[in-house]
Amino acid sequence: MNNVVFIVNEHAGNGRGKKVWKKWKDAISFPYTFMITERIGHAIEIARNYATSSNEDLLIIAVGGDGTVHEIIAGITGYDHVRVGVISAGSGNDFGRTFSVFQTIEQLNCYVHSAYASEKMDLALLDTGQHRYEVVNNAGFGFDAKVAYSVNHSKWKQRLNAFGLGKLAYILYLIKELFTFQRFSFTLHKDEEVVTYDDVWFFVVCNQPYFGGGMKISPSSKPDDELIEMTVVYNLARWKLLFIFGTVFFGKHTKFKEVIQFQAKRYSITFRDEVYGHVDGEFSCITAENRMYSFSVIPKAWNLAKHIEKGV
Repeated sequence: MNNVVFIVNEHAGNGRGKKVWKKWKDAISFPYTFMITERIGHAIEIARNYATSSNEDLLIIAVGGDGTVHEIIAGITGYDHVRVGVISAGSGNDFGRTFSVFQTIEQLNCYVHSAYASEKMDLALLDTGQHRYEVVNNAGFGFDAKVAYSVNHSKWKQRLNAFGLGKLAYILYLIKELFTFQRFSFTLHKDEEVVTYDDVWFFVVCNQPYFGGGMKISPSSKPDDELIEMTVVYNLARWKLLFIFGTVFFGKHTKFKEVIQFQAKRYSITFRDEVYGHVDGEFSCITAENRMYSFSVIPKAWNLAKHIEKGV
């Protein structure tokens, strides 16, 4: 396979992307092109430009975190001649907990020099009425989105990152929002059912199980079953929310009565309040009162480059 393009985010994982790329690039045993991202959204542009430039088979390999992977997949969705491979180099790397990724240079070299395999994967879609967001891992609204927004717009994160302590910012803002977050209400339209939920901390719609750097929020989610799962956490005391977060890493939170889950092809939601949202860990929007938002699934929307272990 000759058409191989690496899209590298050197800033991923607080500079880990640059270190990983430096380690891998000199050991690659095939011709390739590489591009370095320069800003948010740049990976979408690069991936789409390569996808549209030719109909020949193309392998695009992301070197970065979940945000970089999200952008590349958003850029190539619908182009069946493109396969996406991933070398994880972020901080959370939830994508690599479910999807096949290249873990060694030997795996990558073997893949490119052999009859490369791929699997078709679903993509979720969030439609706000004003914008459409592709969702690779998950998207949601509420407490977790507010924490992420606060952290990413905080000077403390930049200061702590300089000492390799960026994750402390998340802990600080998680504690802050635990005491100040205003819970919200929404009405869910699913199939023929209409239900209103009050006192909601957050909900998340998932295409795969993990979010937030390893929390197994949606244990039953599969990225190729043409379904998306919704998890709602509501009617919960503040102290108990912190306890439940501790169980999410093991997928045990689903046993609590305040945590409910659904499975469907589509959800429509109407909010009564202004609520912060996220898509694949990045801020998406603040909801408008009485506007309808919808989640849907696009079956078999993109091709995942899948390394097959010898003997399998």
